[in-house]
Amino acid sequence: MKFSKMHGNGNDFVLIDEFHRILVPEEKKPKFSRWLCNRNFAVGADGVIFVQPSEIADVKFRFFNPDGSEAKMCGNGIRCFSRYVVEEGYTDKKLKVETLAGIKKLEVSFDGTWWVKVDMGKPEFDKEKIPAKKEVWGELFEIENKKFKLYAVNTGVPHVVVFVDDFDFDLVSVGRKIRFLNVFPEGTNVNFTKFDGSRFYVRTYERGVENETLSCGTGSVAVVAVAKKIGIAEKAEVLTKGGVLKIEIGETAFMTGSATRVFDAELIEYEI
Repeated sequence: MKFSKMHGNGNDFVLIDEFHRILVPEEKKPKFSRWLCNRNFAVGADGVIFVQPSEIADVKFRFFNPDGSEAKMCGNGIRCFSRYVVEEGYTDKKLKVETLAGIKKLEVSFDGTWWVKVDMGKPEFDKEKIPAKKEVWGELFEIENKKFKLYAVNTGVPHVVVFVDDFDFDLVSVGRKIRFLNVFPEGTNVNFTKFDGSRFYVRTYERGVENETLSCGTGSVAVVAVAKKIGIAEKAEVLTKGGVLKIEIGETAFMTGSATRVFDAELIEYEI
């Protein structure tokens, strides 16, 4: 089974090309993804992307987390996916991609670096669409003897944004507790952000990965979407541990970032 290893700002993925034929049966994709993402016994990744044909767009994006759950959307992942399908000749550089979060419009360009601009859609703040059992907007939660003010939004998947003065705390432990709060029936991703007046510095605990990742595209969009709603900024660079993303919030949210194809290889032995 051939595969490609790719990353968007250090958020790394294994891409399986099923554009011409299905390689992993549908019922076995969760188990296969859990195995493949294991960094000790397989390739290792923050998620598995399947490229599939679409009847309603140019191509279909499927994304599975390391725990085997399927996510509706992944901002860094869809950039890698888009570069791949353009390089393979499946689509033009302006493309429409079917996702579980709706059809996304993207534009791919190359100037020595591969760049992908994504129309991420309209951020959703209603509790039903996040989903959350109640509105979580500026609400204080005490976690590990420290108070955190939470803002919930859906930017393709559920996110919580937390503004902090520094990152001098156990981010993974606190992030995990917020991720599993009962108020979020499907769980949530958690973004801790520090704003210096021009740039947002973001660190993200990702649901499904159950750890901090180097970058999260939907999380970076969530940070600027919340920032716009509370009057801080509507356009900004977001600096993650893996690199910079450019986010602009208008009628919809736009994210621009790089996509790196690390290597192509073949699985000789694999579990399905």
